[in-house]
Amino acid sequence: MEKVRIELQNISKSYYSETAVTQALRKVSLTFRMGEFVAITGESGSGKSTLLNIIGGMDTFDEGEMLVDGEATFQYDDEDWESYRRTKIGYVFQDYSLIGHYTALDNIVSALVIMGQDTEDAKKIAMDYLAQVGLAGYETHRASELSSGQKQRLSIARALAKNTGIIVADEPTGNLDSETGTQIIQLLKELSKERLVIMVTHNYDQAEDYVTRKIRLHDGQIISDVQVNQEEDSLDNSVPVITEDPTNKMDFKWQCKIASMFASRNRKSQKGRAFLFTSFLFVISVASFVFIGELLMNQDDYATRSYSQTAFYKQDNTRLVLKKSDGTGITADELEEISKVSNVKMVESCDYANDINFYINEGVDYEYQYGEQRRRDQADDIKRVAFLKEDKFMMSSDCIDDDDLAFGRLPENRNEIVLYSEDEDVLDTEKLIYFVAHNIWEQGEYYMTNVKIVGILKEKTEQIYFSNDLCKMLSMHMDSGIFRILYNYDHDLKDYRMKPALIPIINENLADNEVRVSGLMEDQPPNGELEYTWQNYDEEGEPLGEASKGKVIVREDRHESTEWFVEVSESFFDQYYQYDGTQATVYITSYAKTDSVIRKLKSMGYEAISTYRASMTDYISELVNQRLIIIGISAFGLFALLLAEILILRSLMKIRIKDYFVLKFIGMKMQIIKKISYFEMAGYALWAMVFTVILMWILRYVGIPIIQNIMWYYDIGAYLLFALYNMVLVMLTVAFFNRLLKGRLNA
Repeated sequence: MEKVRIELQNISKSYYSETAVTQALRKVSLTFRMGEFVAITGESGSGKSTLLNIIGGMDTFDEGEMLVDGEATFQYDDEDWESYRRTKIGYVFQDYSLIGHYTALDNIVSALVIMGQDTEDAKKIAMDYLAQVGLAGYETHRASELSSGQKQRLSIARALAKNTGIIVADEPTGNLDSETGTQIIQLLKELSKERLVIMVTHNYDQAEDYVTRKIRLHDGQIISDVQVNQEEDSLDNSVPVITEDPTNKMDFKWQCKIASMFASRNRKSQKGRAFLFTSFLFVISVASFVFIGELLMNQDDYATRSYSQTAFYKQDNTRLVLKKSDGTGITADELEEISKVSNVKMVESCDYANDINFYINEGVDYEYQYGEQRRRDQADDIKRVAFLKEDKFMMSSDCIDDDDLAFGRLPENRNEIVLYSEDEDVLDTEKLIYFVAHNIWEQGEYYMTNVKIVGILKEKTEQIYFSNDLCKMLSMHMDSGIFRILYNYDHDLKDYRMKPALIPIINENLADNEVRVSGLMEDQPPNGELEYTWQNYDEEGEPLGEASKGKVIVREDRHESTEWFVEVSESFFDQYYQYDGTQATVYITSYAKTDSVIRKLKSMGYEAISTYRASMTDYISELVNQRLIIIGISAFGLFALLLAEILILRSLMKIRIKDYFVLKFIGMKMQIIKKISYFEMAGYALWAMVFTVILMWILRYVGIPIIQNIMWYYDIGAYLLFALYNMVLVMLTVAFFNRLLKGRLNA
């Protein structure tokens, strides 16, 4: 007598609803042996499908016991039932339960891989079973492309490939025509010679000549169990009983490998669905990139304050001022080293000059106004200069090199400049230029001179680059001593009534102690020899040592700059004014890089401050509110994206539940089923993030302002935050989906 494979002892099963209890099986006892081809029949609702589901391990029983190869199953947990479905049972369903987007070969390989088979070996085995059921040549056809009969043959081939020894078939001919149905019954009959085949059918007449046993159910009870045809002798090579689940030895790494393989197969076999998921995640990714960028941009509140031009007249949030920690001068080699720091755009040795405005285009930067000025008891017709804009500031030729020039050369002499022009003929011509230093000179003072154009820039810009000598000369007054000419001596007071503090400016046409004063000076000094003093002061304004004294010769001719400037010879200027080079300006690529550059400079032995931050004072309520609104919108947007992704993406993922049912029925562990979604959706999210970053760099390159501003804040940490946010969104979505999936699969 053949070995008993399954024994049911007083099995009962009930289903519960809110209003009723339905008893599907009542005290059912049956024994099934190898070599049997059993047909279970009965009217609709008689319990035959419930009985088959219990035998197949897809449903549990309430009372009684089921023995499998002599082993009781009452203590089985979810993992035990998974192992049972994987190693003991092969399934054939009325609806075929194939994964339609997999090829015929992949449907069988999937079942074998789930059982722990190597992929390459599984392919060879699958090819053999396809041939056995007459599907040779259909390996690469998708299951959805096969006819009904071919689908059922493929379902049988999958069940055979598992080599379990037990095949359960639920209405295997229900969707087939009579001829094809008979062929399937004949195939199952052939398989029963070396297996136990249990089939539920509503068309017993079709199977009557082939089955060896007929069991009839009514109202959950067995009303007949008879032998109908003699069992044929089993073949010698009958399928062995599997006593141990090979996957029990497989570790977490193997589970991830299998899940990754199925995820990859899903992406490749469903390109349309992959495109849909990736596109949706791409939209989420782009939106999150912008929202995170806006939060990063608004992480500090300096932009909500008013700018004070007292210390630094030039409002530039990319400007840093630095000194060496030991207070010594910064050498040319050190400036070169600083220029190589990441996110440093250029280095300027003439720091103070960067706060001096220049005006070069008449009618644009400045204009002349004519009027009357009364001096003492007389009125003079005068020409005044009115400055129209304050948007141009000095920068030295430190900030450019020969590669920046289209024509000409860099400045070599004091009054030489480089600018942009579309007219090459401007080379070697002279231009009148005015300078105003609001936070260095007295209010209303300006210096004017002629400059020579010696170079033309390649890139279009309004910035003009001056010689280092000119920049240093104009800003020397910032941290040097006070120069005074003394005249109109009062014998009663025993002091000079006139001793104006003047700003020395070099005139190369003067020699020794010759000086020229301004023609706009209200109390003109007499021509000829006068006394002068030069006094240096400390940071608190206290005199340092004795004042230097001497004689100057005031020339008869006057210069046209304002009254507090005095022109002196270069030798006289150098006698008292020496540039110490202790302070420099660094321009960075973006305000977003301020902290990182300051940290790097500090590690190199420099003290740096942001002129922008140092000049920000009182809050502007309107800007504060605007910043808070942006932060609120961005934070809400990120939260809304989370909800949208969980709700929408979970709904889209429900389409896949049928595929997971199939994988469960053929024995895949629930842990692996859950991991498939994680790997698959993580892949879509990764591609979406890559496409997002590429898009953002393209938009940055073409000059979209909001993207350009955001991108400066995206350092490694920001990109990690962006990736983490999107991955967490996907993982949360999959987690919620897996909860739904588990409930559906267990229902």
